[in-house]
Amino acid sequence: MRTHIFAFAALTLLLSCSDRGVENEPAITTDAQLLSLAQAGGNWVYYKNSTDTIAKAPSSAHDEPRLRTRYNTKAATQLDMNGKVRVDPNFPDSSLIVKELFTGPAITTLAIMFKLRGAPNAGNGWVWSELDIQGNVKISSASKGAGCISCHSAGLDYTRMNDAHP
Repeated sequence: MRTHIFAFAALTLLLSCSDRGVENEPAITTDAQLLSLAQAGGNWVYYKNSTDTIAKAPSSAHDEPRLRTRYNTKAATQLDMNGKVRVDPNFPDSSLIVKELFTGPAITTLAIMFKLRGAPNAGNGWVWSELDIQGNVKISSASKGAGCISCHSAGLDYTRMNDAHP
């Protein structure tokens, strides 16, 4: 009898795990955790496949005059071969987009979007944060994208690089 109970418990545990990976993804929602992800090394893909900085769009709410945007491996699945966001993107959970904002030659601010639909502080599926390079919070992930979503809603899955920097 104990063998059957053990086998049933093991089978139940095995069946409750899936290939989707959602159950194994960290619920990264704090500003400090997002900053750590943004500062981690990795296989980043840059907008238009270029590490050059570009002038901010006139309509941008960000203060710094120049920027560069990078995508983690998950987010990069939604870029075309030219490094632009696809026309009808659907960024998967764990997609990380980091906009590096520059004053002069130095990065001074990181604007971070992390796709995590189930996060309690996600706004429209994304966790939003803006921090200076030392980690001081300018826009908290706790705000659920307030101050970001109104502008970003015009974009492709809330991303604005294609329309702001065609």
